[in-house]
Amino acid sequence: MKEEALVRNLNTFQRFLEVAALTDGEMTNNNNIAQDCGVSANTVGNYFDILEDTLLGFRVPAYTKTMKRRLVQAPRFYYFDIGVANHLLHRKELVRGTAEYGHAFEHLVIQELRAWLSYKESMEQLSYWRAYTGQEVDAVIGDARVAIEIKSVEEVLPRHLKGLKTFASDYPESKLLIVSLDPINRKMGDVECIYIIDFFRRLWSEGI
Repeated sequence: MKEEALVRNLNTFQRFLEVAALTDGEMTNNNNIAQDCGVSANTVGNYFDILEDTLLGFRVPAYTKTMKRRLVQAPRFYYFDIGVANHLLHRKELVRGTAEYGHAFEHLVIQELRAWLSYKESMEQLSYWRAYTGQEVDAVIGDARVAIEIKSVEEVLPRHLKGLKTFASDYPESKLLIVSLDPINRKMGDVECIYIIDFFRRLWSEGI
């Protein structure tokens, strides 16, 4: 089988798994990963296909439906559970305020959104949005029906809303949410700030 042939070099495949963990939740760049692993970009693409086919990971596509600005189109890759990435990177403790904690926090919310869409047998796609100028939104539900920014901060500030506000200028009908560790649920302009536990409760009881 093609899959067996690809992973026969276990050392190379193990290296790929570790590099994929390092870039968990980020845009995939097969050329960069190929250089790190010593294989071709096509092989890296096939490796990612194997992880998806075996349900060990999934890719979140970029939302690109716009005529107003140039958008990034590369997908983001996530392992099926943040624990897999932590194990591969030998991370035993995540400290609040670190980049690693922020990545894990985002991964958790993305994972939950994906599970919710699957459980509801929704036809809406989960995607993310990023402009070449740097503004981004971590999760987009359906045809820009909902836009969600995910921040592991304990106080949401106006600067955390820049991506959502840029997104809203292109998609003014979107529902805008920011999910965080800020325990005070409130509205900041058109953006609803929701504490992560309350967000999960609402997601599974009412939906979004």
